[in-house]
Amino acid sequence: MVGIDVSIKSVEGSKLAEDVTSDSSVSFNVVANLLESERNPDKLILKFTIELNADPDVAKMTVAGTAVLTGDEKEIDSLLTPKGGESVPPVFMKIYQKVYALLYLVSGSLKIPYPSPGLLKGVRMVATNEMSQAVSAPTRNAMT
Repeated sequence: MVGIDVSIKSVEGSKLAEDVTSDSSVSFNVVANLLESERNPDKLILKFTIELNADPDVAKMTVAGTAVLTGDEKEIDSLLTPKGGESVPPVFMKIYQKVYALLYLVSGSLKIPYPSPGLLKGVRMVATNEMSQAVSAPTRNAMT
């Protein structure tokens, strides 16, 4: 079993319009980057950034940090490969699940729409050591 330890390095949230509330209907454009910074047979260190921009442009949030994956090399590699018809490697969803509570708290504090727990849907490989994706995820908010 692979262990994943996520460390947050920075969080930024911005309310860009005064008339927006947590119940406002928005879509989120998501840009996520994952960069391999260190690897050995039983450990992989990834730097990540997840940016959520509301559409219309009423709010945005960014979270960045590192994820340390430890365990069997084949199991680690399996987390980097999309499964079946999915376009997102499982490691993206594992990281997003670990930072979602923080994004939820920031959204509530700023009184902006909550992001959906399942925003990350598509990933495009940019280079050998870097994965990046950008998607638009229509949501009313995470509570609906």
